[in-house]
Amino acid sequence: MFSKKLLIFLISPSFFLAQEKILSADFDGDHIKDKVYLDSNNGAVVYQLSSQKFKKISSNQFEDSGEIFFDQSKNGFKVKLNQMRAGYGYQFRYEKETGKMRLIGMERYEFGPANNDGSGESSVNLLTNTYIGEWNYFDNKKTKLIKIPTIKKKMVLPKAYFDNLGNAFSTYIDKDTSYYLAEKKRLYKE
Repeated sequence: MFSKKLLIFLISPSFFLAQEKILSADFDGDHIKDKVYLDSNNGAVVYQLSSQKFKKISSNQFEDSGEIFFDQSKNGFKVKLNQMRAGYGYQFRYEKETGKMRLIGMERYEFGPANNDGSGESSVNLLTNTYIGEWNYFDNKKTKLIKIPTIKKKMVLPKAYFDNLGNAFSTYIDKDTSYYLAEKKRLYKE
């Protein structure tokens, strides 16, 4: 009995890790399962839609500098990348008019350095142009971590698609960082 439980425990983690690299679901609404996966040959993320005869559409915009995961969302999927003390994600939804997977949201989190200065998370909904940031800063005078009140702003970025993300993520990070720094400067006076 003990050896069977140990064998299942040892096999299970590798089984679940293997499952995290592919997601199969109906993204394009035709009731046939499509898929998104990490192509281990070149490190690219690839999706294949049944409505496009499973043609491979790949993006070289994702950096596999950590663990990559796929989650199902309504009419699409999320690509999440987790690193040592930070991570980010992209959400895509099938756009019937173009037949492509459109970028509709991004999110990121950071733990910051040892004192957690700059830790928190943010997201942007590209359909409503809504940005929400939940960030912290370390107050050197009080020697404690201070939560910044929720930052809600409008953030407009150009349309982007899975196969051509352009600079959408770097623009998001630049605006996100400027919102955080402005709030930190407003709240924290050395």
